[in-house]
Amino acid sequence: MTAVVVVSVDATGPVVIVEARTRDGVPVRCTGCGTVSDWCHSRYLRHLADAALGGRPVRIDLSVRRMYCENPSCPKATFAEQIDRLTVRYQRRTPLLQHLVEIVGILLAGRGGARLLRILNVTLSRTSVLFQLMRVPLPPTVHAPGPGRGRLRTVRPHVRHAAGGR
Repeated sequence: MTAVVVVSVDATGPVVIVEARTRDGVPVRCTGCGTVSDWCHSRYLRHLADAALGGRPVRIDLSVRRMYCENPSCPKATFAEQIDRLTVRYQRRTPLLQHLVEIVGILLAGRGGARLLRILNVTLSRTSVLFQLMRVPLPPTVHAPGPGRGRLRTVRPHVRHAAGGR
């Protein structure tokens, strides 16, 4: 598990900004092969949105290391370290905020979801909320026991015609 050091917290503006960095010298596992490496290639800054704190949005400016993989047969030459419960590959939101956006997207979808998130100090457009909703995996399908098990049935609703017939 990679340790994170909080360098500073700036709460003077409308957004709470937390500056943090990962510790040097702490080995991490390669995301490709799992080999432990402590050979640092470089550092870069990630800007992560987090859930609001005291009604104010939070941004985490996190300095993370890019590491060399020491396994010569690994397809990845370098990899970026990930922090448990704080970072996910390619994400600009913490898992906590991402989960909040997904739940609001499931419950309210587009405009309604964007409005509720705005109240929670998370600014997203309705299309972004819908995009996040489309990324949520569907729940597993449960098949009912019985003779039609495993088959899909089309259910046709009864429609009454204006002439009174069917």
